[in-house]
Amino acid sequence: MRIIVGMDFSVGAKNALSYAVDISKIVDAEIQLVWVEDNAPDRAEAGKKNEVRHDARLDLQEMVQSVQNKFPDLKISYKQKKGKVYQEMAFAATSYSADLVIIGTHGINGFEEFWVGSNAYKIICYCPCPVISVRADYSKGGLISKIVLPIDHTADTTQKVAMAAQLANYFAAEIDVLGVYESNLPSIKKKTDSFIIKTENFLSTAEVKTNIHFCNSNNISSSVVKYAESNDSDLIVIMTDQNKASMDIIIGPNSQHIINQSSIPVLSVKPSEMKTFQ
Repeated sequence: MRIIVGMDFSVGAKNALSYAVDISKIVDAEIQLVWVEDNAPDRAEAGKKNEVRHDARLDLQEMVQSVQNKFPDLKISYKQKKGKVYQEMAFAATSYSADLVIIGTHGINGFEEFWVGSNAYKIICYCPCPVISVRADYSKGGLISKIVLPIDHTADTTQKVAMAAQLANYFAAEIDVLGVYESNLPSIKKKTDSFIIKTENFLSTAEVKTNIHFCNSNNISSSVVKYAESNDSDLIVIMTDQNKASMDIIIGPNSQHIINQSSIPVLSVKPSEMKTFQ
């Protein structure tokens, strides 16, 4: 497995690296740090960017060396890029054949430094692989024992199940399947129940310990986060519920709210990335 960590030297990014190291020790992954020099116009003098790039390189080298000193068997490298952060992260994930991208977040007030505004959401949407977002204040590390897997009535809901099962098998974790009913309409509930049954069958075949729970909610994001936090969960797995009708790629509001509100790491999977059971 190959993991990319977005590195801007913020507290959140450094915590994401620690999280990635924990993951890599379990799944036997190699890590590549990616630092992006934003090409947005500024008033810096000519050559100033080169100085910034040089300083960043020294910090990246020191960071890589520190990890290697602690974990000699772990393969870790770095890459410096220049351009739009979300595009360069996506390009790096493609060229590195990354299986997973991990980025640090700052919670409900947004993402730190390079991840400010829509960059983080665009990283999640544009990257060709799943992305884990980790809060800067998350202190449990990347040891996963309980995964929350929300299932609703939407067509893409089961596409995240295979990834969740893979992680559960790596970590010997259990999965809480959370059936979310957004409506009392019989047709909606029937579709949701169908996806829950298929999910349960898949996880049983994958030999993953599974618990089934249900909730009725008009606020999916808050309900999912509340459930995960109250049950001492270690990871929430969601779809990005993208706006496919848009010319731009825009992450859906439920996903944004879960990523922003959750104190627990969130694994975001794009539609069509993973296996579906339809």
